[in-house]
Amino acid sequence: MKHEVKQIRERLAYSNQFIELYDDDVEFPDGSSGRYVRLQSAMPGAPVVLVAMYEGRIALVRTFRYALGQLVWELPRGFSQGLGVEDTARNELREELGISSADIEVIGFLAPDSGMQSTRAAVVAAAVHAPMDGPEDINEVESICWVTFEDLEQMIRLGQVEDSFTVAACTLIRLHHRL
Repeated sequence: MKHEVKQIRERLAYSNQFIELYDDDVEFPDGSSGRYVRLQSAMPGAPVVLVAMYEGRIALVRTFRYALGQLVWELPRGFSQGLGVEDTARNELREELGISSADIEVIGFLAPDSGMQSTRAAVVAAAVHAPMDGPEDINEVESICWVTFEDLEQMIRLGQVEDSFTVAACTLIRLHHRL
């Protein structure tokens, strides 16, 4: 017996410009039937998580997360807009940090919730040439701070940063000996 869940029928339950939510009919390995909910990006390409670095510091953005009902500190990130990873990263650098020039390197990919999401996010290291005054998108980003990697790790330890993208991206950065 192959241990996999087979899709019987794909059913789009909801979509908007960012996501598509499916409620699929499936068959389990033992032959029984059921349903699985699956979330994927509406546009092709990978979303990005940015580790923007300048003079030994990493950029964090403070943004309101509607689902949590609060402002949170996290690494900048964004959905693909149908572009390649590097173009998406450059757009997010400009929108969330106001940065127009950086050397971009994809250091890995994350599966944010492999039980529900079919999209993998690219973790991108961005060596910033010069910081700018602030974000273009003031509706999304409330403020920006630049912290050392040690400060970011301390913020995670203290529960001041709980965002799973940020925590996982920090692990990848550390494993790549970037900081």
